[in-house]
Amino acid sequence: MKFGSRIISTGLGSPSLKYTNDDLSKIVETNDEWIRTRTGIRERRFIDFEKGETITDLCVRAAEQALERAQLKASDIDLVLTGTISAETFMPNNSARVIGRLGMKGIAGFDLSAACGGFLFALHTANAMIQSGAHKRVMIFGADVLSAALNMKDRTTCVLFGDGAGCAILERVENPDPLKDSMVLGSKIYTDFDATDALTINAGGSRAPTFRHDLHEKHSPYVQMSGQDVFKHAVKGMVHAATELLTELKIPITDVKWFVPHQANLRIIEMTAKYLNFPMDRVFVNIDRWANTSAGTIGIALSEMQEQNKLQKGDLVLIDVFGGGFNYGAALVRW
Repeated sequence: MKFGSRIISTGLGSPSLKYTNDDLSKIVETNDEWIRTRTGIRERRFIDFEKGETITDLCVRAAEQALERAQLKASDIDLVLTGTISAETFMPNNSARVIGRLGMKGIAGFDLSAACGGFLFALHTANAMIQSGAHKRVMIFGADVLSAALNMKDRTTCVLFGDGAGCAILERVENPDPLKDSMVLGSKIYTDFDATDALTINAGGSRAPTFRHDLHEKHSPYVQMSGQDVFKHAVKGMVHAATELLTELKIPITDVKWFVPHQANLRIIEMTAKYLNFPMDRVFVNIDRWANTSAGTIGIALSEMQEQNKLQKGDLVLIDVFGGGFNYGAALVRW
């Protein structure tokens, strides 16, 4: 018997705080027009550190929504995967914390680190796990709290990012028909090492631990980015991944109903769609309200699309991501 997987439900976890561009202009030298024209961002959401809000809270909110939409209980899940670079702690991992909060028993969970590509890398892994026969129903997250790594004096980075979590539940399909069944039709992931440190958080790991402040002048604990370099690599990588995947599956892009790209910058989204010859009116964009939530973007987008009834049974959905590393990839899903 052959197995495939399909996405049966999604959910999102939104932080408590909302910051508009005008709000940020009171913190750092910037303004609404400067941010909007360069990025497409109008507002973003941050967790409330003072009230103890955490990334786990966001994941649990997303999971509860996904379970409710699927009419499932937490006990129906047999594996949890989280794509994140901002777990609440190095140990335990964030999947373990979610398992504990949801009262799951007798299952496994682990985290994946692929920066903004985290959700798709988790999707790729979950699909393989289900295809192998090892698991029947997998809950995946893309979640990040990059507000924990933003230098609020650096206007080139602090205006770009937000916090958030997206969740999806994948379920086994037995002997799937790739021509008609709802399923993950395929995915491709890549890593091209970022040798020039175009997008990094250099401190906080074992090279420059958080307690070694003497190393932080050389190894910054904040997000650092060379915007033009990332722009070029992102467009090139996303176009390559999507093109290779569709070619392998022998599916023309004209058959795709929705293009769901990583929400890093509106210009990147528009340029990628242009090179793929895909119309912008079928590209899902929510960067204006969320900013770049890193691994959270795809899951949040799919959840909003499900809530807005944009996703209909049989729709071909092309997911495309790019993140630090450089990690990038694409997946094609029949809804």
